[in-house]
Amino acid sequence: MNNILKFRNIVINEVVAVDQKIIEEADRPELSNKIRKLFFFMFREGLLRTFHKINSKRNKEIQPIKRKTLLFVSLDNKIFVNFSTQTTPQPKFFVIKNQFYLVPEIFKMEDVEEEGIFNQFEEKKNPRFKHITPVALATRPDQVSNTETPEKHNKGIFLYGLGDYSRVYIAPNIKNETKRYCVDYSHPLASYYQKKYGYKNFGIIPEDSYAQLKNTKSPLAIIATYHSDHTRIANEIFNVNPNTLIFIEKPPCVTLEDIKLLSALYYKGAKIEIGYNRRFIPVNQKIKELYFNVPKAINISVKEILINESHWYLWNNQGTRVTGNLTHWLDLCVFWINGLPVEINLLKSTESDETIAITILFSEGSLVNIIVSDKGNSLRGVQEHIEISTKEETLLINDYNTFTRIYKNGRKTTQRFLKRMKGHDAMYKHLAKIYNGKSDIKYTRKDLEVTALITFHITEMYTQDIKNLNLEGKMTI
Repeated sequence: MNNILKFRNIVINEVVAVDQKIIEEADRPELSNKIRKLFFFMFREGLLRTFHKINSKRNKEIQPIKRKTLLFVSLDNKIFVNFSTQTTPQPKFFVIKNQFYLVPEIFKMEDVEEEGIFNQFEEKKNPRFKHITPVALATRPDQVSNTETPEKHNKGIFLYGLGDYSRVYIAPNIKNETKRYCVDYSHPLASYYQKKYGYKNFGIIPEDSYAQLKNTKSPLAIIATYHSDHTRIANEIFNVNPNTLIFIEKPPCVTLEDIKLLSALYYKGAKIEIGYNRRFIPVNQKIKELYFNVPKAINISVKEILINESHWYLWNNQGTRVTGNLTHWLDLCVFWINGLPVEINLLKSTESDETIAITILFSEGSLVNIIVSDKGNSLRGVQEHIEISTKEETLLINDYNTFTRIYKNGRKTTQRFLKRMKGHDAMYKHLAKIYNGKSDIKYTRKDLEVTALITFHITEMYTQDIKNLNLEGKMTI
């Protein structure tokens, strides 16, 4: 997506016409029993977190209206059209792919039947112009950015991606830090976020922030954008300012090329931490401490959230929901097991839903079974049930509401938790300590390569209907 840029930087004669149509379908389906859901999350995740979630969904300023957009421009007495999705009717704030089609005349939105061609963030051939090669128009430097003289600073946070996750989980945990730049492809959202959360500047493409990033001695960059952006932005940030502490929300990589590039940054000395929040749940850390070197059988059952077909997790360049969410539990097993995966079996439901079962054999003898599905009641959000069996003991995690340990002598203890902790707050507190020189990075290059490679291979198995894969020679890059 490195050809995404601001429309105002395209060289044209004039804007001939703009036609837009509001996208009515939401990313997630409406749920019934909203009152019951409200009380559940208030009890399990706390009043403040529940308030943040509700506000994030209801506030129209942070849920901008999406519009399919036809943009017609003229250049040298020729008319070109560009397809995109925008959150503003103002062309000067459009973020587009530099991909234009020469057309004889303008046409209306109702003349366009293909739905998927309006996504500028996904690599996809436009079927309307399958016999026409798109062209990239000439660009000019951004005049607004060039008039700014970035100040020099010692520290500051740069946040990329301002969706619900950033507002609910990131914002509360960095509120006391100096915030330099927030960036999102949506101008209304980025503008709102800057004022709401106290950032000095905002931008609509990552490049907007790079001059200030370069002039900040020890910045912290948090990347929470589309998955396909993660590695690219991390690489750009390192090249702009190699002293940046780079935090990448999961998944860090989508493609094999991403894995190679990010691993190379580790070799170059980049300071990188990865946002797999379940590593920071105290129960999970205790399990690693006690059983890391012990062969074990792990059974994980996950109830996924429901999403519509329009959700960006399902775009071709996002790596499927294996990369989007299943990677959490793959990484958790890597965290718990002192060995490498050697073989994978995968089955997926014959129904058109998100149900798959995975079995993974590790080199030291551990066996992992994971089943993920969007079947089941969705009122409680993502639900996870985990059973871990060693030679003499059994551990049970019930959606992080209870943790039961059955000892080898038969004694059983159960811990109950008032709140359902998923590790987000602890993860960002750890990040703040790294940033302020009070802790060290924990996510190693080996962690990155093992989790990213196993996620990549399972994604390939899922999309290509491969049921068994021997990983010999496939767990190195």
